[in-house]
Amino acid sequence: MTIYDIDSKIQQLLDGGVDEATGELLFDPEALEALQMERDTKIENLALAVKNMGAEARAIKAEEEALAKRRKAVEAKEARACKYLNTVLAGDKFKSPRVAVTYRKSTKLELDPFFVAWAIEEAPQYLRQKEPEADKTAITAALKAGENVPGAVLVESQSMQIK
Repeated sequence: MTIYDIDSKIQQLLDGGVDEATGELLFDPEALEALQMERDTKIENLALAVKNMGAEARAIKAEEEALAKRRKAVEAKEARACKYLNTVLAGDKFKSPRVAVTYRKSTKLELDPFFVAWAIEEAPQYLRQKEPEADKTAITAALKAGENVPGAVLVESQSMQIK
């Protein structure tokens, strides 16, 4: 039986009411107590399941972070080995039955530090403008300080904690 079913049965029992003439309950209090205990058990089990899922998610996240550290270390090692190999080969090709190292020409753009200042004055077509976005941290601080910020409001909510 689901929590919803239990709540419905409890409501049906309570709708039986009280005999107005005698003041006697028109439902079985033991049945109500049994339903309430079953409801409490279901809620407890659901909360424990949520707690276990949270613990599992945290364990997975911790493992992801550990794997990310290992990956970054291996990538750094790879970059150092690649740089050393490039130094050793000095642009010469290398080929064996198991590996081939070749070079190809490529072009990349490098900009001087003063380029943006020059482009603002002389050639704005070489600049890209980003869309403005709201600074939520500053807006929150302003609202908490009592300032009126049109179109912004702090909304309180409740978050359930399971420990």
